Amino acid sequence: MNLRLNHFLIVTLLAVVASATLIGCGPEPTPTESPTSVPTAAPPPTSTSAPPTATAEPIATPEPSPTALPTATPVPTATPIPTPTAIPYPAVSGIVDVSNTEWPREIETSDGLVRLEGPPQRILSYSLGHDEILLALVDRGRFAAVGPFTGNPAYSNVSDFVAGMPSYEKGVENVLAANPDLVVVSKYTDADIVSLIKEAGVPVVRPALESSAEGNIPNILLMGYMLGVEDRALELVSEIEKRLTLVKDRVPSADSPERPVVIAVTRYSDSIYVAGEGTTESGIIETAGGVNAGARDGLSGHQKVSIESIAAMDPEVILITQPIDFGAGELRDDLLAHPALADVRAVEDDAVTVVDSRQYTTLSHWNVRGIEETALLLYPDKFADVEFTDFKPFARE
Repeated sequence: MNLRLNHFLIVTLLAVVASATLIGCGPEPTPTESPTSVPTAAPPPTSTSAPPTATAEPIATPEPSPTALPTATPVPTATPIPTPTAIPYPAVSGIVDVSNTEWPREIETSDGLVRLEGPPQRILSYSLGHDEILLALVDRGRFAAVGPFTGNPAYSNVSDFVAGMPSYEKGVENVLAANPDLVVVSKYTDADIVSLIKEAGVPVVRPALESSAEGNIPNILLMGYMLGVEDRALELVSEIEKRLTLVKDRVPSADSPERPVVIAVTRYSDSIYVAGEGTTESGIIETAGGVNAGARDGLSGHQKVSIESIAAMDPEVILITQPIDFGAGELRDDLLAHPALADVRAVEDDAVTVVDSRQYTTLSHWNVRGIEETALLLYPDKFADVEFTDFKPFARE
């Protein structure tokens, strides 16, 4: 009995153990929803998305290599830096081939074509305006002589500077005696004089001279090219433009009612003249912010007028543009005392002014100084912080 019972218990125990073993060794049940499938769009980080191990760090954040350093590529080189040759010289009238920066060069003015084999070294000008421009471009040593008016302080803006330089008197014989290798004449030079100089084998050029400061810029550039001093010509033109811009930016616009009415008068042989349209004085007045009553009322050039005509113009300012040595002071006194002008605004306000005639009658860049001084006279408050200075001649001993 006990043996049977023991046998039964042993068999039962073995059956239980076998069942447990089959359950542990059998396949795991497949869940209906896997934890890794939720959510599918943005799975939570797994062991593969953990931060890189120590061996992966150099790959993820590499140290800059020598080839990665900014070298020649981002560093500016000399190539893009502007050089003088990168700025083309203006192609002004009279220069046959502005691209020709060597010698010989060709110049064509109203007196024909001239071929210059090299930079002229003995220049002679037959006009004061050209002398004033040339003295701003080249050394004194390149002049054969200067004209008789260039050394006269009543007319010349550079008379002090040319003291001691050779001068000549008008006339073909005197010109040729100076032994020039180039003669510069103006539109006022007699054609017979030009022909005789040419017949002697001396090249002659006739650059224009204009009554306005801006109008002379092309002439300055032409002379700079024919003398081989293009850089200096560009410097002078730049200075002229800067001076003019300073004035224009401060005075009222051309159509502004703020502009005062101005006339420029002279007296010779007991006749009074008013500067009209096309004169240097008119250009100076207009650029300086005034209204030239002479041009406004239809005058052209320098016209003889009566005292009554001046009264009818009723200027607010009267400029006397003749030399002191030729009666400028006396003319001022006579205008202020004349009974026909007693009600003229300029006389009532004592605004009759003797100006430096050299700056108002010259056909050179020096008339810019006339513009500056007139602007200062008309608008003292607008230019109180400006100190206007004379041009400096380029010439050296």
